[in-house]
This record gives sequence, structure tokens and C-alpha cells, in this order.
Amino acid sequence: MRDQPGADADGVRLATMHAMKGLEFRCVAVVGATAKTVPFAKEVTPPEVDLSQHESDMLRERCLLFVAGTRAREALYVSWSGTPSPFLNRAPEAH
Repeated sequence: MRDQPGADADGVRLATMHAMKGLEFRCVAVVGATAKTVPFAKEVTPPEVDLSQHESDMLRERCLLFVAGTRAREALYVSWSGTPSPFLNRAPEAH
């Protein structure tokens, strides 16, 4: 995404979830949505330090995953290995 390819350029575009805001794609793959990566631990205040800030940080991280997933017009694929992100616990099973 850094090179700002035009909408008519063919190929796969790679971006962080942060870079997805405001964009739209035909298909999106969110890869590696594990419990160890989403939420990103370094971005979340421990609850024993500040519970209110912890909850706010967790909401921000959940929203980030939501935004990445809603960038897809036609198809969304979310993958993980091991334990999925706790934010995916309400996602329907693939058929």
C-alpha cells in the first residue's frame, strides 16, 4: 500500500490493519489473527495499572480488527494458527 498503486492496478496489496481505514477492496484476507497478536499486547494497558484505560485500549483493538474486516466488498478470509483472537469468538463457523 505504501506505493499507492492505482485502483486499476492488478495484484495483491499488503497493508497493516491501521492502513486499511477508509479503503475498500473486492476481497480481504486478515492473516494471523491469533490471541497473541490481536489485541497487540504493547498497545493495551494492563488492567491492574488502569482498568478504564485497559477497557478503552481493548475496544480500540477490537475496532481495528472490525475495520480491517469491513474493507471487503465481496469476500473476507480470516486466518489464525493455534488460538484465535478473543475478538473472533463470536464469528460464525465457515461452511
